[in-house]
Amino acid sequence: MGAMVAGLLVAIASPLAAQVTSEFAAAFQAERAGRFGDAVVEYERILSREPANLQALFGLERVLQRLATPARLLPRLDSALARAPGSQTIWGLKLRTLGAVDSLAGMEVTAGQWIAREPRAVEPYREWAFVLAGRGLLREARRVLERGQEMLGGSALLAELAQVAVVSGDWTEAARRWNQAARVDPEFLAAAGVGLTQAPLGARDGVLDVLLREMGDSSSRLLAADILIGWGRADEAWMLVNGALPAESGRAAGVLRRFADRARLVPREETARARGRALERLAEISAGAAAQQARVDAARAYADAGDRDAAARMLEQIADDPTVAPPQAGSAMLTMIGVAADAGRVEEAERRFGEWQGRLPVEDREHLRARLVHGWLRRGEVERARMLLPADSTLETMALRGWVGLAAGQVTVAVEGFRAAGPFIGTRNETTARTEMLARLQRIEMDSIPLLGAAVQAMLAGDTALAITRLERMGAGLPATGGGSDVLAWAGRLAVAADDPRAAALLERALRVEPDGPQTPAAFLGLAELAIRRGRTAEAVERLEALILDHPTSAVVPQARRLLDQVRGRIPAS
Repeated sequence: MGAMVAGLLVAIASPLAAQVTSEFAAAFQAERAGRFGDAVVEYERILSREPANLQALFGLERVLQRLATPARLLPRLDSALARAPGSQTIWGLKLRTLGAVDSLAGMEVTAGQWIAREPRAVEPYREWAFVLAGRGLLREARRVLERGQEMLGGSALLAELAQVAVVSGDWTEAARRWNQAARVDPEFLAAAGVGLTQAPLGARDGVLDVLLREMGDSSSRLLAADILIGWGRADEAWMLVNGALPAESGRAAGVLRRFADRARLVPREETARARGRALERLAEISAGAAAQQARVDAARAYADAGDRDAAARMLEQIADDPTVAPPQAGSAMLTMIGVAADAGRVEEAERRFGEWQGRLPVEDREHLRARLVHGWLRRGEVERARMLLPADSTLETMALRGWVGLAAGQVTVAVEGFRAAGPFIGTRNETTARTEMLARLQRIEMDSIPLLGAAVQAMLAGDTALAITRLERMGAGLPATGGGSDVLAWAGRLAVAADDPRAAALLERALRVEPDGPQTPAAFLGLAELAIRRGRTAEAVERLEALILDHPTSAVVPQARRLLDQVRGRIPAS
């Protein structure tokens, strides 16, 4: 019997559902076509069978607004509430409709009925107040919210009171209300901070005065810190938070994490520094992996602020106890080791590398090894660099062998390494540097030239003037077609980059000893750069055009084209 009843209900419901769907389609089509009268008929047809159908009620509200007859919806809403008296959506829709017809008395009666039904709910007061505020009746909205707050207590409607104060332009009142809400319920702290951050310049002193002088408790100081971060005054914010930390470590940790999360949303150096301080303080009151994670995050924040010393201090503390380091510590140590190697602290970097290399991904490990090798080469310690080379023949290793051989003056080793590595690894700049160096060396028939190693070491150490002198001597001692002109052009390009007065003479000498050799395009490019620097635009254009036309396959042609476009004013210099 039960199965028969269920089947009968399904049989009845299916055509009804299909009919309603069809009527909705007709109503939507009429509404989209601007036939609002026809849409009213279709929506009311649905509501005559389903008085509480929300989709139809909202549709009828839309079209009656377009027809400027919103009052026609009120009887339908009364029928809907009779069918579904617990629907907050329908109660709110009735308040909104009464507001649309300017029936303040009707709103009060309806809100009273809703409150009587749900005496502990905030929604009747909130919806009533927001309809009033939307009509520009801010005082009336505030009285409704104050009445509700008095009746419900706690943090109820304090946020809404703050929002009405903001709309009214009363920022000091907004600060009082937001602070009351956050004091009762800390969950409001984030919303309060975001809301009060919007205060205009002229109102900001008043907001801070309310929070720090009138209120002055720990909750108000934390709220003031949130606002100051949003205003870009992160140092002041950190001082407030640091002075308002709870004595209990768990609560203090929560405050610090929240401050750090808030600071992350404002991408400024000062804010990043304040975030770093908060995370460093969090590490101090934490233990084990939690402390190490805080140090990792602090290091990143300090790095974002440009404070490398503070970042290094955090990373060193991580390295001192790697047994409890979090997974993210690997990327932090990668940064630390690389920065130390680039800064010349290669012993420290190599020691850290030895401690951490087993926990780093292969790609990161090889990247760090390369930076360590180059760090030792910049220090002139070629054998220390050679000791770091693996015994394998990977492309990465061959590229490093090329650089180590170059710094040792071993021409054959450098050429073999650069040729084996090819253009397949490293960044674009690294590939270009290897390709250019290979072009300078491959015509030299000698296996080893000590003067080459001395010149490269001077160049890596930053003594460009000495490197130029040594390359000039080396170029003069080689046959013009056996690498002599290539090395002279190399010295000339270095001189151009360093604004060395020997630049023009070296480049012209390279062209004179071999007028049409592999070095010619690079020499022409260098002379064009010099001409631009000296304001001789016509000469620069002539040299660049000759380079592009006579040597179309040269590796320097893209650079020459860009320079030519800059000279002609097609693109800005960069």
